[in-house]
Formats: sequence, C-alpha cells, structure tokens
Amino acid sequence: MESMNWRFLSVVAAVCLCFAQSEAATLRGKLVEPGDRQPAIETAAHQRVALDGDPQTLAVLGDARLVGADLELLGQFKTPALFVVGPFYTSKSMFVHKDGKKYTISYWCPVCSIRSYTPGRCVCCQEETHLDLEEVH
Repeated sequence: MESMNWRFLSVVAAVCLCFAQSEAATLRGKLVEPGDRQPAIETAAHQRVALDGDPQTLAVLGDARLVGADLELLGQFKTPALFVVGPFYTSKSMFVHKDGKKYTISYWCPVCSIRSYTPGRCVCCQEETHLDLEEVH
C-alpha cells in the first residue's frame, strides 16, 4: 500500500512539473535577419532570443518582408535563449505592432482573391502572394 502511494505521488509530481514547464509566455521584439540561420527576436533589452516552431510558423518568420518588424509572439520559452512559438493550427500566435496598432499576419493573392497564412505562391495562379497585415479590433 505504501509503495502504491509513493508511485501515485511521483506521478502527480511529474504531471505538475510538465504543466509548470509549459507555461504560456509572450515575447516581443524586432525580427532579426535570419539569413541561413535560425530566426531570432531582438528584445527591447537588446537580448537575442532564437525562435522555433512548426514549419508554417518558421516560413512566416523566414519572410524577408518581416525583418525588422516589431513582433509579438505567443508560445513558451524552452530555455531563456530559445522561444517556441505556439502551434500554427491552434490559434494566432504571431502579431505585428505598427504605428500603435496590432495586426495579424496573412498573405493575399490580388489576382485570385485567395488568402493564405504562409508566404509563397498562390495555390491557384502561382503568382507570389502579398504580405497582408490585418488590424486586430
């Protein structure tokens, strides 16, 4: 019986540690030129934080049109120097701040009127999509 109690307590402790480590966080700063390296944010305190996420998120963070943009990212710190942006498919995790307003990031094809959420060619006409920031109300 005592052995079972210890096992139960160790499982509860492990679950608590998992939830404590996955605490949601926000990171804000300027997107730094990724080049061939991992994308990063430079915070207002001039700290460089590497960014990671799913392939769609990394495609947006790799968009040269966003370099220098004031980004707000939702996710969690894996380490103090590595921030994992929240999954692309669950919610909006990336925003641009510009002229005192907050915007979502999307891409628009003016030929076909098709919106996408990653940079690249339109699924219809194959023309390059335009970066389209939409104000959050």
